[in-house]
Amino acid sequence: MTASRTKDDLWDSWVEETILADITDPATPDPVPMLDERGAELDMTDAYDEYRLGRGSGDYLYVLYLFDESKPGPAAIRPVYIGESGNVASRLLDHFRKLRDALPIADWTDDGSWGSFGKYDHIATVVDHADAPLCAWVIDTEDLETGPYGYPTYRHELEAKLVGLVHSSSRFDRIFANRDFVPNRVPQQMAQVGPAWVEYIHETPNSELARDVDGLPDTKAGLWDDWLSRTLCRDIADGESSDPIPLFATDENRVVELTERGGLKRSDAIDARIRQEGSKCVTADGVADDFEGLLYIMYQLDGDGTDPADLVPRYIGKAEAYGKKNAQSANFEEIAKERDATRAFARWGDGDYWHMGELSNTVFGRGEKKLSWASELFEQGTHQLEDQTYLWVRAWGPETSPGPYGYPATLAEVEPLLVGLAYAAAPGQLLNHNEVPDDAPANRREYTFEPAEE
Repeated sequence: MTASRTKDDLWDSWVEETILADITDPATPDPVPMLDERGAELDMTDAYDEYRLGRGSGDYLYVLYLFDESKPGPAAIRPVYIGESGNVASRLLDHFRKLRDALPIADWTDDGSWGSFGKYDHIATVVDHADAPLCAWVIDTEDLETGPYGYPTYRHELEAKLVGLVHSSSRFDRIFANRDFVPNRVPQQMAQVGPAWVEYIHETPNSELARDVDGLPDTKAGLWDDWLSRTLCRDIADGESSDPIPLFATDENRVVELTERGGLKRSDAIDARIRQEGSKCVTADGVADDFEGLLYIMYQLDGDGTDPADLVPRYIGKAEAYGKKNAQSANFEEIAKERDATRAFARWGDGDYWHMGELSNTVFGRGEKKLSWASELFEQGTHQLEDQTYLWVRAWGPETSPGPYGYPATLAEVEPLLVGLAYAAAPGQLLNHNEVPDDAPANRREYTFEPAEE
């Protein structure tokens, strides 16, 4: 690892080693422009069509970028959109068609609905303002030894890492069109402003301080243990935080108690923790400034929890205080207004579309959305836990909460980063289905569960 680097430095180094290396390599077709504007109708260039069709199924990462060859080095590459796909030929065709439909942006009208100014409208606005061509770059992640942080990676994780790096840079904050892995407040603000969001394409210096990241562990599993030792395990060891906190209310045999409506019951202690941490993120007046929402880890223990080796990660997730449609997420409404109801409850609510509601429906045979959870956490045909299950919940602020790679990370960014590390440490135990490889155990196993009697 190299000391004293910013996230801007990481992005620039990665661009030099990948996109720019291909552009300067005469054996590659890069740069590959997308749009051919010479005819009566907008079309894709022959180079773009050949570029995408030359690839079969694989683990692809791709970048749509403006290429300004008048700029030196990484400054020539201005990222507009980053994505991943197992079928990149189809994905790039879809991008072209939807971008073509969004052009010319002068025809755009706000229909008053949320999402009216979508990502293709955003990209179309960037293209309309740009004095450089929109190009595509693709790589099979199997051909990459490491990602931008210097560790092995896979396409789902790499997308999140790169989006996080680009979002953190003020150089690209108007042209970057990704909506996933960026804080909800960003697309929410974009939707309010519309095409005026891209008033001009500019570059401003990033004020982020360089970070000394020497001394980090050499492996992703080591990074996971290091992060746990500074967060969850420390909370357990200090004896003042009440951790570990059981997720469920159970009897002495780990049989989960039921609510009045017949659902699985959370423990009083975890309800109190969710309200305590959630109230740091929202108030009756709106979203607080210091915290973006809640980070949570569902886990089990093989020991007392003071050593990272004791912890078995089961699920990592987040609940952002900002909503994509509203300034305050509906997931936090009960906490903000201090209601007793827990239908949404920062995603751990009893409603049919939230974690406890979905799990209850699966355990009692009313649904299958949490089939992997029911299969792994409960004895077949019962609502008795195989092992005690805990939940760690903390309000997350990028400047006050420790990112796992030594850099500040938004809540939207840190969730997939931690999923990637936990997957490296415990691939067979982690129950996340997204942000892990398609062939991860959680996606490959055929989970079954015999429903419990109500």
